[in-house]
Amino acid sequence: MKEDIKIDIFRPSYAKGISHCFRAVYGDAYPVKTFYDGKALEDELKKGNLYPVVAIKDKEIIGVMAMYRSSAAYEGLYEIGAGIILPEYRGLGISDRLYGYICEELTKQTGIEEIFGEAVCNHTKIQKAVLHYDNVETGIEIDLMPEEAFHTEKSSSGRVSVDLHFMCLIDRPHDVYVPKLYKDWFTFLYQNKKRRRNFIASSEKILSNSKTEGRYTYFDGARVARLMLLSTGNDLISFMDSYEEDITSRGAFVSQVFFRLDSPWVGEAVKILKKKGYFLGGIAHRWFDRDGMFMQKVYGEPNWDGIQLYSERAKKILEMIKQDYRDL
Repeated sequence: MKEDIKIDIFRPSYAKGISHCFRAVYGDAYPVKTFYDGKALEDELKKGNLYPVVAIKDKEIIGVMAMYRSSAAYEGLYEIGAGIILPEYRGLGISDRLYGYICEELTKQTGIEEIFGEAVCNHTKIQKAVLHYDNVETGIEIDLMPEEAFHTEKSSSGRVSVDLHFMCLIDRPHDVYVPKLYKDWFTFLYQNKKRRRNFIASSEKILSNSKTEGRYTYFDGARVARLMLLSTGNDLISFMDSYEEDITSRGAFVSQVFFRLDSPWVGEAVKILKKKGYFLGGIAHRWFDRDGMFMQKVYGEPNWDGIQLYSERAKKILEMIKQDYRDL
């Protein structure tokens, strides 16, 4: 049966089959509605924002995966995700073939330098598969996805966390300022022979005349807010107060804050966020073209028991995160 399955990049005639795959697994609950809309898929492909890849058997779309621009501040960083295989075709290695095509073929065609993915933690199949392609886990996003997204398959009890992993295709060496609070953990999180970084202890105070600049995206269906801090100034506390007032009024359950590691006072920013109830998330390579890190806050009790992890590295990262959460 494997020999009868073809892998191909998106064509307009595939739109209906892609929509069918998402409805078969998620119903109407998948948070990215573009996959249900053929015209939207075409538009995003033309803009270079989204590159869907499909698995085809007997002219039927039986699986989908995509590479797409994420909500990162740097547009050159792409995410791999939106992986769907129809239930009756699982266990045939189709996800591996889709993922391999993107990593080995599509990235060359598009000239992408860095990709990342978020593997769901309500099971370990995806986490295991991506490690075959030189991905390295760098963090865990706690309670990122709502339980409702998994109702059709009944594969989750409570919100679902995701395992964050990055794949370096072309490195960009640069300075990284290390927060004192996370010094030992950074040593572990940066274990990757492909990356060349110059680590500097972050010991500077935030400049008195500096200003915080940032923007956030709110994902209504997931109740997740993701804030990009493009710069951190001495008004960071009041900036965060205003941001949190806004997102909680919208019903946010999770808040993620990404900030730059090329900032000499990133350590001060970490201290401020810790006082506001944020805890470690992980490293986000090339998030601002230069590396970033993220911290996270859950407005409720995290679903720790629902997290299933495959690798020993991911399990150690989770222990770091739990320890930082306990230290709040």
